[in-house]
Amino acid sequence: MLSGLKWWLIVGGIGVIWFMIVNRSIRQPLKWIGYGILYSVVGALVLFLVNLVGDYMDIKIPINPITSLVVGGLGLPGLVSLIMVKCFIIGS
Repeated sequence: MLSGLKWWLIVGGIGVIWFMIVNRSIRQPLKWIGYGILYSVVGALVLFLVNLVGDYMDIKIPINPITSLVVGGLGLPGLVSLIMVKCFIIGS
């Protein structure tokens, strides 16, 4: 498991460095990474609150990096789409 994590970190680091070289800027990619982390945290908090309220309606959406980034980046339409996928495609 740890070797897989190291592999992803190396690939991610190389991707960020490549993007900095192509973009000819250091601040811009780091700012985008910061926004991505911020949106993920906000999305995770929103999902946590939805799961608290969802106990009464039997709706639970797992909190992971993908779902939190979808909710944080897309906002309410992302949350509605995750609820629709949960209810109609995956089921209860």
